[in-house]
Order: sequence, then C-alpha cells, then structure tokens
Amino acid sequence: MKKLLVLVVLLVFAFSFSACTYRLVDFTVISSKNTAVKGKVGKRVKGSDGRCVFGGPPNMKEAIDRAIQQQPGADALIDGVLYMKVYPYYQVYEIEGTAINTKAR
Repeated sequence: MKKLLVLVVLLVFAFSFSACTYRLVDFTVISSKNTAVKGKVGKRVKGSDGRCVFGGPPNMKEAIDRAIQQQPGADALIDGVLYMKVYPYYQVYEIEGTAINTKAR
C-alpha cells in the first residue's frame, strides 16, 4: 500500500511540472495602441477557430486569417480585439477588427 501511495505522489509531482508549448500566431506588425495606418479601410469583420481539447488547441492564426478573408483585398486588421473562450472540453479564439488593405492608397 505504501508503494502505491509513493507512486501516486510521484506521478502527481511529475505532472505538476509538465508543460506544453503551442505556437499561437505569426505577426508582421503588432501593437496594443491605436495608430494611424495608411490604406483603404474596410468593414468590421469577425473570425474564429474552435476545437475540442482532445483534438489539440485552437489556432489563433486561423481565426485571424478567417477575419481578414471576409474583406476582399484586405491584408491586415486594425482596432482589433482577440478573445479566447474556454468551455469544458472546447476552446475557441474569436477576433474582431476593422479590415484594411495597406497596399491600396
């Protein structure tokens, strides 16, 4: 019985120091401050990506890409807000921002 208790304590101890690393997003420009960005400003768009926790974490880049793709010609978002919603066995990234085409002047 003592051996089982020691094994359980060691397993709990080992799991408490385990961790996972996930790549969240690649970005070209990022800021938490409002800035003037030159380009053609489009409409306000939303995007999301959600997954069951057993299928891996949701992909933040996919949520951002889905939002940008809603506005033809857009290549970035400004004035955006990113949310991570966590439900039992399900997580989702939701992003909302104003689409902008930085190549059009």
